[in-house]
Amino acid sequence: MDSFVTEARRETNPKTMKTNLTHFEDTLSNNLHNLDQVLLVLDPRAHSLGYLFVLKAKINDQRKNPQSYIAQVTTFLSACNAEFVQAAPTQFCQVCRHYTDLLFQVRQPSRGVLPLRRALGMLITSSTQLTPVHADFLQLCILSKCYHMALPVVSQSITDVNPDQTSITIRDVLCYFYYAGIVFSTLKMYRQALDAFRQVWTAPATAISAIAIEAYKKYYLVFLMMNGTTPGFPNYTPIVVQRAIKNHCKAYSEFGTSIINGNINEIHAKASSNAETFSKDNNMGLVKLAIKSIHRRNIKKLTQTYMTLSIQNIAEHVKLTPTEAEAIVLKMIEDGEIFATISQKDGMVTFHENPESYSGHKILNELDHQVKSVFALDGRLRAMDEKFSVSQAYLKRLVSSEKKLLQEEQFAMMEDVM
Repeated sequence: MDSFVTEARRETNPKTMKTNLTHFEDTLSNNLHNLDQVLLVLDPRAHSLGYLFVLKAKINDQRKNPQSYIAQVTTFLSACNAEFVQAAPTQFCQVCRHYTDLLFQVRQPSRGVLPLRRALGMLITSSTQLTPVHADFLQLCILSKCYHMALPVVSQSITDVNPDQTSITIRDVLCYFYYAGIVFSTLKMYRQALDAFRQVWTAPATAISAIAIEAYKKYYLVFLMMNGTTPGFPNYTPIVVQRAIKNHCKAYSEFGTSIINGNINEIHAKASSNAETFSKDNNMGLVKLAIKSIHRRNIKKLTQTYMTLSIQNIAEHVKLTPTEAEAIVLKMIEDGEIFATISQKDGMVTFHENPESYSGHKILNELDHQVKSVFALDGRLRAMDEKFSVSQAYLKRLVSSEKKLLQEEQFAMMEDVM
């Protein structure tokens, strides 16, 4: 162990130090009972890689104190040197994953939100890069209800997923977009939530995953709430996913059909009969919002027919009590869904046109920002295309596919001749 400490304290470049410390992994694993003492003589800032390798070795220590380990990782993440951490991304991500798991076990997720937020900043080289720590960070944000902390992260467009650099897996990618969908849904950013959930269940797959099924269930309910109809499958949806969804989402299909039919009694009956399934999936909140959205859509339709209408008449049209109808109308005005004023004198609602002319500086700045984003994305896509076009692995696979297709065509022609 003395040799490891000496090497960890040596002043050298990160890559060389990482290579040298890798030779001590077996030594660390065989001396788990001494690792706490080793950490006491290492500084998380000055000896970041050494500290990281010890924390990584401690993952396999079944007898360690969870609270002590959490405190050690928290200290490390608050002080470690980003340059050295980037030299060992796999070990860093493994420590962050175990840290997240322990915080979940001891039911203290909020303790890890800020440390993992700093960890993200140290690990990524650009805001468009996705790492395994992204999913861990979002998980802790959701468990601790710190959705505002997650929003800046999930709002970034992800275009860089590099398994060779970060050891990221398909599960990490699916979890990230699934958690992003939950964050957006909770913050009532439903269109962004639909995009995030769709990324999960339309991802290329040869076998079904539980994450894809759960993402589709939430996608289905948010889509119902937004559009009042059921979603279809994009052409690029894997066949295996489509089959699994039909088998695992029958309760959701029944509920969606009742929404389309528009019979409020049938809708409540389907929600009640499948309440156990919805609650087990933690989707009862979305089900209730989908039911409420029926009334909101019906009220919105009234704005296309009438210029003024009493609260009493609105309540009769949407089959609510006047008090419930007034509350929904006020909420819709507050959220900008409709433009109206309510007379406190006689309870009359006057509907107005959208006052936004879409010609101000704010709109022009937003349009300029979106155009620049599209050009930036186009540049990244062109760079990725060029990278693939010269990739030996890609070219070999392309040639192999073309040979296989040619052989199949020749075989088919021979069969036709025979």
